[in-house]
Amino acid sequence: MSISLKLFFILSLVLSFSLSAQETKDIPKLSRAVIIAEQLAGKLVIQNESSISPFKLDPEKAIDHFLFYYSAKWSPSCRKFTSQLKKFYENAKTESTNFEIIFVSRDDSEKEMSDYMIKEKMPWPAIRFDQLDKLGFVKVAGGRGVPCISVLNSRGLILAHSYHNNENYIGTKEPLEEFAKLINFKWSNTDDKSEEAIKE
Repeated sequence: MSISLKLFFILSLVLSFSLSAQETKDIPKLSRAVIIAEQLAGKLVIQNESSISPFKLDPEKAIDHFLFYYSAKWSPSCRKFTSQLKKFYENAKTESTNFEIIFVSRDDSEKEMSDYMIKEKMPWPAIRFDQLDKLGFVKVAGGRGVPCISVLNSRGLILAHSYHNNENYIGTKEPLEEFAKLINFKWSNTDDKSEEAIKE
């Protein structure tokens, strides 16, 4: 085999491995790369007992994977899944800290979002309500209903999603399992029946 043929073969392999899950599974994709941590700087909050306060991602720590959780207080399926996701988060954080879950509210008001975060004692940060419409990549990475999971790497490549072809809802179980693999966390949960998403 000639050197040029070998090089072509190696390049082909590299390119094939770099193809994302979004191309093989027909999941959403962003039009361009974004540095997630930079985009979220100064736009996050977290619940603290009975209040909401600003949250900063640790600038010293590179976060490789983000799970964006699109959810709403008015959705029974969301409330059920939130308790499952909390268990996942708390257990995974004991083994790996190189990830973050970000709550993206689909509530109708800031108060409803805050009430939901406090009542469920969400341990992860959320995008500030007044910033939800300003972050274009968050809209693109979402789905048509809730609950919805979108798994992104640090540069905005969508790796797993609750929707295929923007219409076929596959639920939260499969993308959460994919996320667990990405962060090297062993997770098995049979409670998620992947109910039909409630349209926004």
